Amino acid sequence: MNYTFLPNNKIKIYFKLFSGVVKVLLLSIIFYSQNIFAQNEEIKFEMSANKYLMGTEFMITVVHKSIDSGKMAMYYALREIERIENVTSNYKDSTEISYVNKNAFIKPVKLTPELFGLITRSLDYSKMYDGYFDITVGPLTNYWGFNSDHPIDTEPDKKRIKELLKFVDYKYIKLNFDDSTISFLKKGVEIDLGGIAKGYALDRASEVLRKRGVNDFLINGGGDVYASGRKADGNKWVVGIKDPRNNENLVATMEVENTGVCTSGDYERFKIINGKRYHHIFNPKTGFPAPGSQSSTVVVDNCEKGVVLSKLLFIRGENYRDFLNGIPYYEIDGEGSIILNVVMEKMINEGKK
Repeated sequence: MNYTFLPNNKIKIYFKLFSGVVKVLLLSIIFYSQNIFAQNEEIKFEMSANKYLMGTEFMITVVHKSIDSGKMAMYYALREIERIENVTSNYKDSTEISYVNKNAFIKPVKLTPELFGLITRSLDYSKMYDGYFDITVGPLTNYWGFNSDHPIDTEPDKKRIKELLKFVDYKYIKLNFDDSTISFLKKGVEIDLGGIAKGYALDRASEVLRKRGVNDFLINGGGDVYASGRKADGNKWVVGIKDPRNNENLVATMEVENTGVCTSGDYERFKIINGKRYHHIFNPKTGFPAPGSQSSTVVVDNCEKGVVLSKLLFIRGENYRDFLNGIPYYEIDGEGSIILNVVMEKMINEGKK
């Protein structure tokens, strides 16, 4: 299916009623209703909406008995993702995290409960995984530029990266739990929540859909997915893992419900310089893109945890697999070899039946 925005950012909504098509124009997102199914004498509509947010495309598909209710639920879910972007993006001067980055070394900055909680959990991950997940990579992401319109296009400067690493350490962040303030202990520290914010946004969008009475849905945010309930035909949602060297192909598929499937890969944002691939997933200990993986996928109960764990698996590879404690994972290493555990193999095999 092709998705094309209308002029003036109007919505295109399609309702496919057997051989007839009804077209409606409204607001600023594209909506699609792909199918209508009758289950137990109750008609259910399958609708989709997408919008570019947080540097990637978010696609929501819902199944609901009411077109209007389903449509509005998707609208508010996408608004919630946009709201989170306007809190966590350090590429917008007006966001809360940008204010923190500008002022937290000068004085303690009072945080909203939401951002205080997100940063607290981020630091917990850093402590748990020995700093291989670290939100103070801001100076590195700025240098490499993969989250901007101007990624690096020359050989990286090893001396410059070594200098920037002096500002990368989660221990330079001080949180005061008495007054919900944050301080930086070193000048030049900068938080980048890109490694966790998208997962958090997926979880929050899922909550919005459920609160509006939608329990059957799938949200895809740039390859990180949360699936709830079932499709309109009663089957589980089908999620695929891309071939990192040929994005048109899938290396595996699985059927899922009420779970997140999160993937980190070196193929979404990268640059080939003198025959070497540089990408946006950094090892915070070296300052360079992690070299040991092409793609890593984990299946977890929520996407905030999922995006963190998939990045850790990508960065640490064989050094980290034993710490997943039975969480399904699927890794393609730097040589293109596939490594997966028994629980993931079972999920993939069941999806083939």
